[in-house]
Amino acid sequence: MEFRALYPDELEKWLDHVTHVFSGGRQYFSNHWHNDPWRDPEGIRIAIDNGTIVSTVRVFIRKMFLHGEPVTVGGIGEVSTHPEYRRRGLATQLLKDSIEFMESRDIAVSSLHGSQRIYSIEGWEKVPRYYARQPVTAKKQVAWDVRPANFDDTAEVKRIADLYDGYARKFNGTFVRDEMAYWTAWVRSESPNAWVAERDGNIEGYVSVVRREDQLNVKEFIASEAAFARERGKQLFEDMLSNIIAQMDAASLEVVYPAPIADGFNAPAIEEHGSTMYRINQPDALSNASDSIPNLLHNQPQSLAQGIKSHHIFWYTDGF
Repeated sequence: MEFRALYPDELEKWLDHVTHVFSGGRQYFSNHWHNDPWRDPEGIRIAIDNGTIVSTVRVFIRKMFLHGEPVTVGGIGEVSTHPEYRRRGLATQLLKDSIEFMESRDIAVSSLHGSQRIYSIEGWEKVPRYYARQPVTAKKQVAWDVRPANFDDTAEVKRIADLYDGYARKFNGTFVRDEMAYWTAWVRSESPNAWVAERDGNIEGYVSVVRREDQLNVKEFIASEAAFARERGKQLFEDMLSNIIAQMDAASLEVVYPAPIADGFNAPAIEEHGSTMYRINQPDALSNASDSIPNLLHNQPQSLAQGIKSHHIFWYTDGF
């Protein structure tokens, strides 16, 4: 058994492997490779047996906002082992290999989505994410012109990206998106139902949603500084969602969204969804690294604190 990085000419074999193990379909994994401007074959760690890939872990190279500043992060994804090779410790060895890779690249933090014991043993710790749930009634007349986002318009995408940078750094765990190629490839692909709110020729808000029957899930949201100043963007958020629901020809939908945004912690129902786990690879690279991992993610310094239970968000658009 050989443990190493993927060679560039092995990409198709790797796609064969993950497509076989998972049910997401080959295109999903192909998109996550080709639409990623930070892709690096060295970040795909594999176990090879007699020339066949039998297990893999991918490190997605990213940055995330923590206490208002970007820090390097390695997202652990596509952890998969061929059924015939499970319970042999291959995934554990590849996680250790991934940690060594991240340390060699000075990646300060690692994150993943899961809660299995295999991750906690290697140092990842669970941090809850909170979601709000409330009914929203359709409304055609609102203070903004709400329309689908146009990813073919470079100026519009640049405006959205600028708004995103200012808004996302108010929270912890949101990914930095400082490459336009990420917006025009990854975000466009992962958020096909994205909308903007425009007034007097200026884009002041953005939201990405996915509808499942009578429920509307918010994948991400952005508010301008002016809109955020008014109840943390609550009016903008509610107007956008109510108008989108009207354009979907629905009378009302139950909206589920991250509780830290738009006064969500005062919604009728608050739930804990999913599981994000974090590992500190380089404590010296972080301020307040002596805090517990949950405290690092939930809390903000006084200058950024919003007086809410948690500032921890992960946008589903950035999922891996």
